[in-house]
Formats: sequence, structure tokens, C-alpha cells
Amino acid sequence: MNYYFPRLYINALLYMLQNTEYKLHDYFAWWYRTNDFRTVMKRRSLERTRKIKLLQMTLWGAWILLTSCAIFLIAMGFITHAYVIIFLGVLVLVMTPRMLAYGITLPLLVGRVLIQLPKERAMIREAKKILANHSATKIAIVGSYGKTTVKEILGTVLAEHKKIAVTPGNMNTAIGISRFAKKLTGDEEILIIEFGEEKPGDVWHLAQLTHPTMAVMTGINEAHLSSFKSLKHTTETIFEIVTFLGRKAKIYKNGESNILLAELKKDDPLLYDRRGVDGWKVRDINISLEQGTSFTAKKGDKIVRVRTGLIGRHNIGPSVLAVSIADSLGVSVKNIESGLKKVTPFEHRMDPKKIHGAWIIDDTYNGNSDGVAAGLALLKTLPAKRRIYVTPGLVEVGSKNEEVHTLIGKQIASSADMVVLMNNSVTDFIVSGLKAKKFKGEILVIDNPLDFYTNIDQFVAAGDVVLMQNDWTDNYQ
Repeated sequence: MNYYFPRLYINALLYMLQNTEYKLHDYFAWWYRTNDFRTVMKRRSLERTRKIKLLQMTLWGAWILLTSCAIFLIAMGFITHAYVIIFLGVLVLVMTPRMLAYGITLPLLVGRVLIQLPKERAMIREAKKILANHSATKIAIVGSYGKTTVKEILGTVLAEHKKIAVTPGNMNTAIGISRFAKKLTGDEEILIIEFGEEKPGDVWHLAQLTHPTMAVMTGINEAHLSSFKSLKHTTETIFEIVTFLGRKAKIYKNGESNILLAELKKDDPLLYDRRGVDGWKVRDINISLEQGTSFTAKKGDKIVRVRTGLIGRHNIGPSVLAVSIADSLGVSVKNIESGLKKVTPFEHRMDPKKIHGAWIIDDTYNGNSDGVAAGLALLKTLPAKRRIYVTPGLVEVGSKNEEVHTLIGKQIASSADMVVLMNNSVTDFIVSGLKAKKFKGEILVIDNPLDFYTNIDQFVAAGDVVLMQNDWTDNYQ
């Protein structure tokens, strides 16, 4: 192992902790995988928060103490000719990196038990009271994938006529939602709350915190399988929202999620997909990189002419879902259409940009198998001189790692002319899938992903369409 004392190694440990959100299992897994700590910080840099500064002082103090003890023991051993003391000093010196890596978790654990947990419990109790007494319609968004898309489309449309509040970014944990609750003014008419799920019981606990009155189930797949351990556990966790609200509650479900669909009645009127939902029928679909997506939604004598900046048929279902929910909450057709026109591609999610005559579709925030399938389906239909697919693969798919990535390789084979893979632990599985489908295009394996993404304008030519899906953070290899 290369430790590069003291500054680089200490900063690398702190970066590992920060980038894994202080989850010690992930931190130690990363630490054990790392052979050269100079290469730890690639995509981001260390954010010097108050917590990081305190931990940094602690590590520096521990390093000075340990190295001083080691030098003292070695010196005393030479003076007294006591080889055991010399050995002990050398051992302390050699073990210092490991002792720092493990020792830094002690103040974290003490701080969590004595300070953080009591503070969080108080914050959650306060948020629970705020949300329980809030008169707004509360819409919970649950699922393995697609939550941000549904949340943003729905929020944009409803904001045309209602006073709403939407959980920002990935603020979907109990603490994140509690912070969101504290900022509410109390006169909101609709709250849209995204639920994060990583383990069984998460949805139930978040439902108890937020008291939703209706919900949207966006789909189920292998996302977070490494923590759920099985798709059965994932499914049971997502369906905790049904248990909480009851089957008579208004719960919309994604009819294009095969795993979710298998658990539901096929004639459920609240199943949404690219054909429509709850009596709304979709027709006249048109999709282009320049104009986005347009279609007509009709229910009885109501007609909504939908136009958004989003691309891909997989976005039609969430869009008509927003039409249906907005209509049920009293938003006029005019306001629904106006809201949908304001929906633009979300950053790093099917976000198309033209560079040197080539289209680059940035979908690097996508990290699930359904998103990959949707992206490849779009790529296959787009006119291009070269269809280029760029990916490092997916993370957190647990025991299905080989199966999922071999399938991805097979899917790529029928959609792309060229494949660019970021060299890591799943690359061989994707290549295996490509070969199984006798892919005849070019396969390029990149060892330095950051350099490739930074200079992609030099890689493309006019007429190319490049789809970049997913990006691995530094704690994955």
C-alpha cells in the first residue's frame, strides 16, 4: 500500500468518509480496495466542513503522537540495545496508517451517539408534528428509479395553479425530509415528497413521518440490491406505502415496470404508461432531440396538448401521470399545458446538447437497468452517422452484478455502432454480453474516465449521437 504521509493520506481518509456519507462499511470497503491513495480524489475535492476540520485536527494529532512514540521507542531501543523496543517502535510506525484509518471512526461513533442521534431524533419529532398538522395534499413518491423525473414534472405542472413545496435534490431521508418540513410556511396546498429506500422498513418509517394522502410508485428494479439483498425485500419495502395508505387510497403505479406490474391487477385504472392512465388516452406522439416530446392526452371532452423538453418514450408515462394528477386536483387544461411546456431536461438525466455538430445526451446520473434499457431504446431510433454508447456500468446491483451487466451488453449490441466502456470490475461482463450478440462495432475501453469525459468534444464528429449513461463516483471501481 502507498500511504504518502501525512497530508495526502489524511486528506484521502477524510475524502473517503465524506464521499461515503460516513457509512463505515462503505468507507472500509473502499480503504481495503485502495492501493495508491494519491488516486483517491478524482471527480471531486474534499469539502472542508466544520466536521471535516475537526476530524482533520484529530488525525494530525494522532499522527504526530504515534510517529513521536515510534521514534522515541526506536531511539530508546538503540540507546539501551533493547531490540524488542526497537521492533515495537518500528511496528508502531508501520501500523500508523492502519491505526489512523480505524481510529478516526472512534470520534465519529462517539459524536454520533452523544450528539448527532439525539439532535436527529429531536428534529424528526418536530418535523412529524409539522407534517401531521399540515393541511396540504401530501404526495409520496416511492420506487427504485424514476422518482426525480416524476417529482420534477409533477411539481412543475402543479405549480402553475397551486402553492406547492417539493423536497429538493436527493433530500429523501428522514433527516432530509425533516429539514424540508422546517422550511414550510404552512399555507402550501400540495407537498410532493420523495422517499429514499435502502433497506426494509424505510418506506414505512418515512410514511409515518410524512403522513402522505396519496402516492406514486415509480417502479422496482435491482437498484440498491447490495443493501436490500434480494428483489423480494425491495418489492416488500416499496409496497409498504400500500400497507400504510390502504388499497383504497389513490396510488398511481408505473405500468412499464415489469416487477411492479407482476404484483398488481392488470386492470388497475391507476397504472400509468405511455398509453395513458385513469381514462386519459395518449396519441400523436412525436419525439426529437431538437423539439423534445409532444403528444395529445384525451379524457372525455378534455384534451391536453402536451409538449415538454424531455426526450424518450419512457418520459411519456410520467408526463400523462402529471396530467391526470393535476386534473384530479383541479388544475385547468390551460395551466396543465403551460406547466408541461416549462419542463426541461434535468441535469445529467437525458440532457441533450449539441457539440461540433454531434448530439451528446448526458444521462450520467442514471444508475439503474430500466434507465439503461430506455436510453438504448431511444438511441436505436435516432438518426446518426455513428451511435455511440458510453458507460462504466451500474453499481449496487449486488448478487446480480454479472447477470445485469451481461444483459446490458446484449442490449447495447442492437442499439450502438460503437461502445466506450470505463475500465472497472464490470467491464468484462458487458463485453461478454456484446460478444454473445456478435457485436460487430468498435469497443473502446478507457482507463481514465475523467479525462475522457472532459475531452469528449475532441472524440466526436458531426452527425454522431453519443449517449453517456451513469458515472461511478470515486468510491466505486
